[in-house]
Amino acid sequence: MLMNTLLRLSLFILFVQCAYAQPDRALYDSLATSIQASYNGRQPEKIYALTSATFQRKMTAEQFATGLSKFQAKAGNWNAIAFKEINEKGLDYYATFENSQQVFSLKVDEQGKISRMNFAIVPVVIAPKTYLAASDNPFKDSLDMLVEHLVRPYIQKGNTSGLVLAVIRQGKVRKYSYGSINKNLSQLPDPETTIFEIGSVTKTFTSLLLAREVVAGRMKLDDPINLYLPDSIPALNFQGEPITLQQLSNHTSGFPRLPANIFTAGVDSKNPYKHYNTDSLYSFLMRYRPIPAPGMQFSYSNFGAGVLGTLMERKLNSSFEQLIVGRICKPLHMSRTGITLGEAAQRNLAQGYNELGEATSPWDLASLQGSGAIRSTLNDMIKYIQAQMKPEGQLEKAIELSHRTTFQSKDESMGLGWRIRSKDQETYFHHSGGTGGFRSYVGFDSTSQTGIVILSNAAEEVTPIGEAILMR
Repeated sequence: MLMNTLLRLSLFILFVQCAYAQPDRALYDSLATSIQASYNGRQPEKIYALTSATFQRKMTAEQFATGLSKFQAKAGNWNAIAFKEINEKGLDYYATFENSQQVFSLKVDEQGKISRMNFAIVPVVIAPKTYLAASDNPFKDSLDMLVEHLVRPYIQKGNTSGLVLAVIRQGKVRKYSYGSINKNLSQLPDPETTIFEIGSVTKTFTSLLLAREVVAGRMKLDDPINLYLPDSIPALNFQGEPITLQQLSNHTSGFPRLPANIFTAGVDSKNPYKHYNTDSLYSFLMRYRPIPAPGMQFSYSNFGAGVLGTLMERKLNSSFEQLIVGRICKPLHMSRTGITLGEAAQRNLAQGYNELGEATSPWDLASLQGSGAIRSTLNDMIKYIQAQMKPEGQLEKAIELSHRTTFQSKDESMGLGWRIRSKDQETYFHHSGGTGGFRSYVGFDSTSQTGIVILSNAAEEVTPIGEAILMR
């Protein structure tokens, strides 16, 4: 009897709880549709007006607009929405965007205002290749087997296409090609001619330009960056401490990873930086107020590297590409490295693929070229790493300067552009890069004269492969 009573009571409580928790589906659907329309109309203020006072205390309208614009730059237009489920946090919807599938979660308070909203990407399972991707690996010795062991799982993924890799040891170079320059072609990437976007490895070139001017006595690492900016831009300092050239190079300037105003104009998610011209860069600097003090914390900044590239252009009265080609590539005999895609480069550029394995277009970085605009080949990048391991000629002193430690903390050590790591009393320098359809990794240990270059035409990280070989 008691058990029956308790059971009935439990069922009654459960019924009351469910009835009480049941949200107004029509209200949620209406809000979701309104949010979608305002999102596509680039009207974050209309969405923000639908949020609760509690929500707004946690995030200002400006912060909300910036965050939504960043998301929009990557996700693209919101094409469709469909109800998914009711749960204890509110309602979830499937949201189909131009570049991804997301779960859109919504929670409304008793006043009908949005108290919670967020997006979470729907994991996409990409089937591996059903065939064995091609390779020129000869499988003759332990290095061949190590490369195969590390690269094979990568190249068999369904979202990857091609990869070239070089291992440099004591002056000897071993090269490997895997996959294809294009998923529709059975053509291995060619170390001499196939061009890849190297992404943020560009930053080491930008810093080498700076180092070249410093050793020549024409610039100083501790020069305030305002010396090289238009007079109209206010002094960029924190409590009298100016942002310096060195801090742009070693990511301690305090600048954000990307400037907020990069997302305020119409952004092409497939080429997200193309619109960000020099006027946009200067506009951001006009309003920027440094916090915290520069030089105190490592905070990786694509914007800072882009500013450094722009400053070098102003100082040397030449385009970034002309500076890179004339002052770095020509001395190192890197004849297939640059930025502009001429007719020959267009033919030799590998087709890039995004995280889902979909074909992408090349990226144009406009005023942020110093952060990641360079395109190169495996053979040219081998020359670059060989020059880093054994500096000589007109770039010798500049390369040596770029290897000096300029910042060190518990988690990060930096030269000029180069990231520095130590293992078992050995020090190696490295950098990775990525654009919408490419990934890259370069690293070297001057003591053991070991270097590694990896270039891939897919947005699938290659750094673990490079580190596994370099640190072995």
